[in-house]
Amino acid sequence: MTQPQDNTEITNVKAMGPYLVSENPPHYLSAVGLADIPEMVRILNIDKEIYNGTASFQHPYLESHARARIERAIGYYTSRGVNTHWAMRTSPQGPIMGWIHAYFHETVGHEVSPRTNAPLKVADIGYWVSPEYVGKGYAARSARYVVQEILFKEFDCDVAKGEAYAVNTASRKILQSSGMKCEFESRMSFIPKFQQEREICGYVAYRDSEVEEFVTKAAK
Repeated sequence: MTQPQDNTEITNVKAMGPYLVSENPPHYLSAVGLADIPEMVRILNIDKEIYNGTASFQHPYLESHARARIERAIGYYTSRGVNTHWAMRTSPQGPIMGWIHAYFHETVGHEVSPRTNAPLKVADIGYWVSPEYVGKGYAARSARYVVQEILFKEFDCDVAKGEAYAVNTASRKILQSSGMKCEFESRMSFIPKFQQEREICGYVAYRDSEVEEFVTKAAK
């Protein structure tokens, strides 16, 4: 199967976008595509901020790294019919200037949603934004939109989660701005690319108070 260069070629997959997040400043989310590779490589080599602030991105960041990551995103939505990786853009088909994704938990123990009587639907989010756009609210608006509008409303999720390095105050504020609250303040996690443990903190948002009460009681 020939993979699409951008999301304009896809019409039968859920959540491709473009989504209008903000009119002023203009801010859109739309599915990543192979056409985003050159700009993604450029951004991720501007400095090492994204490398230092994430668990998986490499530095130097190569074309092969970007291609593999985007091909995985395309493979996910072509096999499942649902897109979960979006580029932040200033126009519907403009160049990528940030990234946000959601990963669904495949299994969540034996917890059953009080709403659906089916296993709880839980997703984690992750994101980065170009150093050229840091401090302008793009990551915070994207996180809030994905959690509140896409995960909870469009995907019918019960729980949304996110993690950040404990020292990464900016990332923690982004998670808070999405509607999440701190779930745990400190946990050590081994980060393979650094070959060492780093202190992380976790955040969580619940679809509604009924789900929050149910999950909180189940965790005790």
